[in-house]
Amino acid sequence: MKLTAVVVAVLTLVVSMAFPTFALSWVLLTALAYAAYGVIRSASRKLDYLNDLPNAFRVALAAVGGYLIGAPLNFALPSSGILLFVLSIYLNDEYQRRALLAMTEGRRGGSVALLGIDGSGKSTHAARLEKWFLSRGYYCTLVPFHKYLFVERLTRKGGERAPGEGEHEGNPFRPLLSLADNILLNLITSLGIGLEGRVVIYDRYVWSTYVKYRSLGYPVEPLSALYMLPRPNLAFILDVPVTRSMEIIRGRGNHIRYASEVLKEEKEEYFKIAASRGYPVIDSTRSFEIVQDELERRLERVFPTRRSRRR
Repeated sequence: MKLTAVVVAVLTLVVSMAFPTFALSWVLLTALAYAAYGVIRSASRKLDYLNDLPNAFRVALAAVGGYLIGAPLNFALPSSGILLFVLSIYLNDEYQRRALLAMTEGRRGGSVALLGIDGSGKSTHAARLEKWFLSRGYYCTLVPFHKYLFVERLTRKGGERAPGEGEHEGNPFRPLLSLADNILLNLITSLGIGLEGRVVIYDRYVWSTYVKYRSLGYPVEPLSALYMLPRPNLAFILDVPVTRSMEIIRGRGNHIRYASEVLKEEKEEYFKIAASRGYPVIDSTRSFEIVQDELERRLERVFPTRRSRRR
């Protein structure tokens, strides 16, 4: 089916560029033709048509994606087309059936993000929260911190000292590429999990990429609106002093050694996010169990009902 989506997208792109006036008709006819093919095949094999409906939806996404990729180059339309094309490949039929089942059962997904500087306990609390959600009858998935392609560059740039004012070495397109990396590999995947009726726990979030680049001196301010656009249902800022963060980092062996100035700037950015979005700042210097209890109490207000899990 992935090959079919690719072929449909390429053919639609060719048609939209060679015969632009016929492009929209081609998209509509392609989607209808594949839907009709599914009906005929289901009838002949005495199968439920819903088994082929997800594939028809993927073809429609691929066709629209191919059309938008060939649209006049104003960034928004072609980039939207690429996103739809990626979705047509990613959204396999089995996933769509699970999402449909979640809707019919009334299972609503949600998302929680844990943010903060290194050593604040994000990963440990995220793992415990996953068990907490499961124990309460929720479907739950933990999305761990993504190991970005630019991490080696960040090590060289931030390891010795904080960048000086106006110092922007390296690839100027790196923040934009990282944003695309975050959205395609993290948010799309997590959105899909959410549509399945699962609760998604983010160990860090797309915002973490923005905060890291800003603290390292990259010119990411023009991209702030894009980085800050996605929102989880709830986010927590786990706060620890920079001195404690540095101590924990030193004990991790091969961990990236950021300068204290970088971590201070990160803290300031996280506080700004908390203030602008109304997210709570949690004192993570307390014992693990006390912090965990506070997280669970706050989550109960957003996810108040116990639901039975059906297989």
